[in-house]
Amino acid sequence: MSLKPSEGVWTNGEFSFPIRVYYEDTDVGGMTYHARYVSFFERIRSESIRGSAADVSVLMDMPEEEGGPVVYVVRNINVTYHRQSTVGDILNGFSRVTKVRAAAIEIAQRIENEAGELVAEAELLVAIVDNKGRPKRWPQTVKAAWSQWMNEYQSSNDEGAS
Repeated sequence: MSLKPSEGVWTNGEFSFPIRVYYEDTDVGGMTYHARYVSFFERIRSESIRGSAADVSVLMDMPEEEGGPVVYVVRNINVTYHRQSTVGDILNGFSRVTKVRAAAIEIAQRIENEAGELVAEAELLVAIVDNKGRPKRWPQTVKAAWSQWMNEYQSSNDEGAS
């Protein structure tokens, strides 16, 4: 028997990923510890790029002539908490690209409970650096992937607003 870990899905340029709150995620009061949301956001981002041109393993193994090897670094994260979650809750995490820069991307993420209520949201600036920590420009294949996801989201929301 082969088990698969939870998988998320891309829909109209936004990635969604299920998260279960475990006892280890909570504080002494039984609520999800605030720092765990940063871990949840990281998990959502990591799963969103798995198997794509933007996958961390692809970037780390990318030859120099193609712009690699490079890695992601979070330059800034701003988290706003709206409501609590507790042990056993099933949360839905969402991630989307809001802007593609020459050497960074801006990402908006949110976590909702099963009722669709906003639990936490984050805005991030994620840069790309070489193995010495120096900023690099996006390899073209990676920039194209980020731009595609951003444009899909914008297009789907433009259609919904019409």
